[in-house]
Amino acid sequence: MLGTDEYTSAASGGTKELDMTPGNGGTGINSATGNINVFWNYPFSYINTCNGIIEFGPEAGLSEEMMAEAYFLRAYYYFQIVQMFGGAPLDLGAGELKFNTNPSTLSKRNTEDEVYEAIIDDMIYAVEHLPIAPRLPGCAFRASAIHYLAKIYLTNDEPGLALAESEKLLNISDPYTKNEYGVALLPVYSDVIRPTNERNNEVLFTCEHTETYSYNETAAGFGSGAVNKDDRSCSYFVPNYQTFKLRDADAAGILARTKEYSRPWIRFAPTYGLLNNIFADKTNDSRFNASFQTVWLNNKADAANGLLNLPIVTGDTAFVMLPYEVSDTYRATKNYRIWTPSQIDRSIFPALRKFFDPNRQDINDASGRPFLLAKLSETYLIAAEAALNSGDHAKARDYILVLRKRAATAGNEQAMIDATPATIDIDYILDERSRELCGEQMRWFDLKRTGKWRDRATIYSLNGIDMITRDILPHYDLRPIPQTQIDLMGNTEQEKKDYQNPDYITN
Repeated sequence: MLGTDEYTSAASGGTKELDMTPGNGGTGINSATGNINVFWNYPFSYINTCNGIIEFGPEAGLSEEMMAEAYFLRAYYYFQIVQMFGGAPLDLGAGELKFNTNPSTLSKRNTEDEVYEAIIDDMIYAVEHLPIAPRLPGCAFRASAIHYLAKIYLTNDEPGLALAESEKLLNISDPYTKNEYGVALLPVYSDVIRPTNERNNEVLFTCEHTETYSYNETAAGFGSGAVNKDDRSCSYFVPNYQTFKLRDADAAGILARTKEYSRPWIRFAPTYGLLNNIFADKTNDSRFNASFQTVWLNNKADAANGLLNLPIVTGDTAFVMLPYEVSDTYRATKNYRIWTPSQIDRSIFPALRKFFDPNRQDINDASGRPFLLAKLSETYLIAAEAALNSGDHAKARDYILVLRKRAATAGNEQAMIDATPATIDIDYILDERSRELCGEQMRWFDLKRTGKWRDRATIYSLNGIDMITRDILPHYDLRPIPQTQIDLMGNTEQEKKDYQNPDYITN
């Protein structure tokens, strides 16, 4: 999420190097940068498990469909790795794509082309052998594999194949009726991201969690469970609402931390461009109001006096973030406090609420909701981008229109159609991806894939006035191989240097 046109590091954000804003801790990415290590280290354990299932599953009596899940997951993990780091080792110590029974400190990176070839082979197997319906909640099924195969082809610059795969799942004439693969768009955008409604016809793949302490390896509050297994998305995009003051001179804020408003971790702040340019139309398009919280009600039993010296009791409006500027005269008519775009900063901003989980047991808990990793709406966007890259502008617009019609507020479908350019370009598709998918941990991949990262993210603003410049160096298109990996390898010193991605210093 960091370093993109959607989000920047908020006041309490960690690993600010990834945001690349020199004045806000973005002093440069290197082989010791945190979080990157996690992204590199964990998937290889999962890949090795998949290797074991694929290699020994038949003699253990596993069904062909269960084997296909392992092929799907191995392709999925390698796809994340190759987008981040480029070429990666297919041999973990016992031969390429073999279960590692021969631990070794030597490592060799395969090329990107070789990794993509392995990914595509695995995902094709998954498409051919996965069932139409998932074996269990969270398990991949055939539509999951078709979606990711299309996305893999798109990322690997094979738009014709990406379009052919994605179109298997699409039906622009009747998008809300389940097709032969058992998937369909929901008629209302907000229903797709509504808590407790994650198991719907549009969702193609999830990461499963649970609120039950006995099974989720945690107890009340963050950080008490297994490292890196908590889903904290419900709180990462939340401003410091507990410190919101009605008047700057007040001693303290008036809001209490609640499960409904989530924990204010203040990690990711939206940019002005996201809130006010990409989401410029908040009247005809329902997706901003479905995705963001801009009103905070007083949630304490004791009343506070508002700006007109009238009580603000429980349930009364306390704070509002408007999408436009207002006069002091207008403000003087309201008992609550108003923030406008020019007043947004790294602590005060609309909260992304699409991940909120009001059913958590404790106000500080991680989320137990299934995290939505893939939705059919993105398949339409993949098809639109693939059609555009294949030169079929009309088809690209048709697929975009399906989503825009669905997103229209009541009675405004024609306005959404009229506002769609006759000929769309990649920037418009990227805007539409943000409106559908903002915050869903895809943006850096999208900007890198389309070659638009620097065009759209080098300069950004929080308030529409002060412009902030990022230092996005050319070699940042690939993340560095973690220094911990290189230090543990038994390769020669020259091989260690060659193992690292270009222009990153290896000690």
